[in-house]
Amino acid sequence: MTKLQLELLERVRQQNPVVLTIPNMVTPDKVADGLSTIGASPIMSLAPQEAAEMVKLADAITINLGTIHEEQANEITTILKNNQDQKPMVLDPVAIGASHYRLAFAKQLLQDHHFTVIRGNAGEIAALANVNWHSRGIDGGSGQADLHEIAKVVAHQYHCIVALTGKSDIVTDGNNTFVNLLSTSYFVTNVGSGDVLSSVIAAYLGVSKDYYAAACTATKVFTATGVKAARESTGFGQWQTKFRDELATINSSEVLSVL
Repeated sequence: MTKLQLELLERVRQQNPVVLTIPNMVTPDKVADGLSTIGASPIMSLAPQEAAEMVKLADAITINLGTIHEEQANEITTILKNNQDQKPMVLDPVAIGASHYRLAFAKQLLQDHHFTVIRGNAGEIAALANVNWHSRGIDGGSGQADLHEIAKVVAHQYHCIVALTGKSDIVTDGNNTFVNLLSTSYFVTNVGSGDVLSSVIAAYLGVSKDYYAAACTATKVFTATGVKAARESTGFGQWQTKFRDELATINSSEVLSVL
């Protein structure tokens, strides 16, 4: 049974880890606000010329492929080459099943570099496993394959932790598996929920050496916060505000009370 490290919630607030995010340009403000709200320090970059300096500043790195283009691809590869200290990295392969370019680029990154965590929805992780899955764009979609096995296959193939998130979440290193059943429909409505979670996971990786426990804990805290906010909201707009407020103040006892 996976033991959550809920003390990381306060450790992030105390240590303010710097999370370098190569952003999805649809959601950079949401990601920056989300990181700042949990106590981390967000920094983003689009310039390959500063990649080496940015990597030195960072405690963890998130690579988001949501709006990938040639210049951003160049910066990503430059950042990865400069990560000599092997700082923990999260790959968010947004909508890689939507185009051959995205999928090929994601697989090349994973072949050439080691990522600590891959965080994606069912369709994205299935694409990495070469499993047929019906999805449209950023939607998780649907299919017949066993998601637990898909996640394990990808974890073994790329020697990493996989966080397959959706209505329920599966976090696995290929040998150990954590299942999180907490969720709210507001996460689906809120474009960028996954983007924020990927960088929140990175923040937790930045303050722990037990990366598997950190990824599980970040996922559980994030979803518990969303569920708590949903219980206290009457609509999506109110939930968005309440969710941000709760991210800033929720404590381990409150997380446990939601479970």
